[in-house]
Amino acid sequence: MFSKTHKYLILFLFLFGGQKLGFSQLDNLIFKHLGDIKQKYYDYSYTTTEEAVEAVKIDTNAADSLISADSLAIIDSIAESNASFARDSALFYSSIKQSKNDNDYRYKSGFSFGNLVYCKNNEYGENNNPGQTFFGNQLWVGGKSYFNQNLSGSLGVFIQYDFGDNNFPSKFLPIFQLKYTSKNSNFVAGSLYGNSNHNLIEPIYNYENNFTKPIEYGLQYFTQNKLFTYQSWIDWRQFAKIETSEQEIISFGQTLNLHPVDSNHYPIYIIIPTSLLVYHQGGEALKVPQRIQTAFNGTVGIRLGDKLNHIRFESHYLFSNDVSPVLNHAFKNGNGSLTNLTVFLKNETYKQIRLVASYFNAIEFYSALGAPLFASELPGKPNYQARTREFAMLRFQYEKQITLGNNSMLFIDLRAEPIYHIQQKLFAFSTGVYLKMNIGSNNIH
Repeated sequence: MFSKTHKYLILFLFLFGGQKLGFSQLDNLIFKHLGDIKQKYYDYSYTTTEEAVEAVKIDTNAADSLISADSLAIIDSIAESNASFARDSALFYSSIKQSKNDNDYRYKSGFSFGNLVYCKNNEYGENNNPGQTFFGNQLWVGGKSYFNQNLSGSLGVFIQYDFGDNNFPSKFLPIFQLKYTSKNSNFVAGSLYGNSNHNLIEPIYNYENNFTKPIEYGLQYFTQNKLFTYQSWIDWRQFAKIETSEQEIISFGQTLNLHPVDSNHYPIYIIIPTSLLVYHQGGEALKVPQRIQTAFNGTVGIRLGDKLNHIRFESHYLFSNDVSPVLNHAFKNGNGSLTNLTVFLKNETYKQIRLVASYFNAIEFYSALGAPLFASELPGKPNYQARTREFAMLRFQYEKQITLGNNSMLFIDLRAEPIYHIQQKLFAFSTGVYLKMNIGSNNIH
């Protein structure tokens, strides 16, 4: 029989099992896709969903006497995606039985609705990077259908309105996706699990891309085993138009995270994260020839922390390299380092408060898709540059989840990020307020 403490621990593992996913200064979970691919393929464990279901089985009758009907509904709606819960719970409740068939909720077609209100204000105050404000609303609605246990399809629309924009909507984009799932792998075609779901650190991939290019299209592949997790994707960002001489823009990325320590047997986890991002801008037979651009970014690092998520340390080495036929940037090669120390001030079932101390140092570093704060050159503006970048940040993040009903959740994310540029002796800051709602278990974005 569960105690009250154990009851809430079960819910905690369900809802926050993926908190260890943070591959950046902050855990950008509010921007991540809530479908089964997120936590299954980004957690540090190697447990598959199928193995997880067999490892931990819940007796519905016993659980009913301890957990409310609403709580069980939450568990049912989230369990499809959280292999992390199953692995961690197995350590404590390996003898629990389950009478509910996994297929009842994992392969059920249905509709979903989502909404994100965002406000991010960057007050950087530099001549080369004064900052920018993002303030608006995103809506998405659509359905997901399972053709069988391996193949599913999603179809919907995405609407964004940037407050103050004279055009409405600011963005109107289709969502269409085919996904094939095997035991340890996923293949996605169409709308990708993009942006923050790539889990690249912010100097390489800016999470503000969630506002500037919220939907990515292309191909994507995920796989994992006991030794590593791997993701690769190609994002076709812009189609070449010959008459107007618009170039094609393509990005290719991959992440490989090695797991040298079996976290199932130790109180800590250790990850060796690596990533590579290629940005290409070109196209043949344009009416007016344009310069070809091809640039590389890569990282290698180490990440470690305790499995109960009290503290986490990570450090990354970064590099950039422009291999274009003619140099398009102020700097051809660059490098840098980013180090983060995260302390979780509160780690409760529906609420997390964390403090992240960061130090960044780089020389001639550039990334076409990275956050401008970290770059020696602004994208598209080679004359706006600062050869060296060195600053410290103290980031505060408050996250809260509120259950609205069966398969309905509200997410709140508040951030404050003071920044100190060491060489310039300049203070700057950034703030963010995000409110996200999801209705339905088959989320399409």
